[in-house]
Amino acid sequence: MAFRDHLGAAQIESAPVSIIHGMWEHSRASKHALTVFDNLIESPGQRAAVNILTRDRLCEAIGISPEAYIDTLGWAMQNPSEPVIVDASEAECFENIQESVDITALPIPHHWPQDRGRYSSASVIIAEDNGIRNMSFHRQFVRDSNHLVVRLVPRHLRTMTMKARASGGEVNIVVVNAPDPVVLLAAAMSFDDNIDELTIAAALHEKLYGKPLRLTRMPNGVLAPADAEYVLWGRITGENDDEGPYVDITGTVDDVRQEPVIEIDGVVHQRQSSHLPRPDSWRSRA
Repeated sequence: MAFRDHLGAAQIESAPVSIIHGMWEHSRASKHALTVFDNLIESPGQRAAVNILTRDRLCEAIGISPEAYIDTLGWAMQNPSEPVIVDASEAECFENIQESVDITALPIPHHWPQDRGRYSSASVIIAEDNGIRNMSFHRQFVRDSNHLVVRLVPRHLRTMTMKARASGGEVNIVVVNAPDPVVLLAAAMSFDDNIDELTIAAALHEKLYGKPLRLTRMPNGVLAPADAEYVLWGRITGENDDEGPYVDITGTVDDVRQEPVIEIDGVVHQRQSSHLPRPDSWRSRA
């Protein structure tokens, strides 16, 4: 299933709203209601959704009770499944290809005034290196038209990056925005071992929807959910740059650090439907 299939309960805000603090201010005023913005001043023709990435809303989206949440994730960990790979011609995310890479044209918001700038924190990064695949959440600061600065917390993706850098290499990645919620759930899980989170997502997808999770291969070789709203592909480079300040989920202003730079080589996204909102949900909270 696609992310947009789960937005039936969303409020639609059609008044002009700025991605610079405007979505944050609207969310706070609405007590953080699930909202789709369809008239973004700086991103004409694009839409954005906020406030779906809470446990209760995710459980509602995938049809389980909050009480069954942990048991369902535990079952998926014990029963990983292989996704199916489809050609790009069958993948919804390839309906539109950005002719010239410009991530500043995407509806990535600047929420808190204290933040360094525009941040994507509800997207997941999928990395593949030396036969190991990892999927996890890492916030990304929009530096310019084709670069992000990623805050790599000390988990598997940082280890992969440091290993690649030690030999002068880079890590091929995709940044995925608004896949089905089971992918987001799997990406949020933490494991001691190098477990492929996409096999957990595939198990959840089969259990909850009765269908396999479909992936498609990006030009850099990394697999991504075929029906994700947006997929950006590129590389974690050997360059570092300033990341932060940033207001984290606790309300604390995080420090400025030197963090790795991602160079984006391409952007694809789904076609906007005339009757369904495009859920470009670039922020996990407002």
